[in-house]
Amino acid sequence: MAPNGITLLQGSCSFFFRPKIVSLGTPIRRNVGINIYTATTWRIIFNLTSVDTASNYTLQLALAVAHEAELQVRINDGKAQEPHFTIGFIGGDNAIARHGIHGLYWLYNIGIQGNLLTKGANTIFLTQTIALTPYQGVMYDYLRLEGPHQ
Repeated sequence: MAPNGITLLQGSCSFFFRPKIVSLGTPIRRNVGINIYTATTWRIIFNLTSVDTASNYTLQLALAVAHEAELQVRINDGKAQEPHFTIGFIGGDNAIARHGIHGLYWLYNIGIQGNLLTKGANTIFLTQTIALTPYQGVMYDYLRLEGPHQ
């Protein structure tokens, strides 16, 4: 079960580049009591040495499994009213109950305006908003932030 507020730091672990252990073993959701679940937000913190605010960046988000889930992405403002991107309601293969076996793979290329990023520390917030049962959620395979061509 994923704790609320899990933080992955670039450079401090291998999760940022290829989070196999987290992705295949831990769906994004949180148990807050006996059969009571709530939305969970994960934070990915990373540093940028420079930012081209006039260019666009691309966040590649690959999901290994999704079941009756909605994942929202926010950049540098975890409490923003509107997410910068949402995948909408997806998944129906019940692969979380099978620990990720035979799930459908989902790949998203999310455009991020350069003015949303800053030189130095940045944070990507991933929030799984639907959490009514232990089998709702997503398991991610990898995240990759691509900068503009130089």
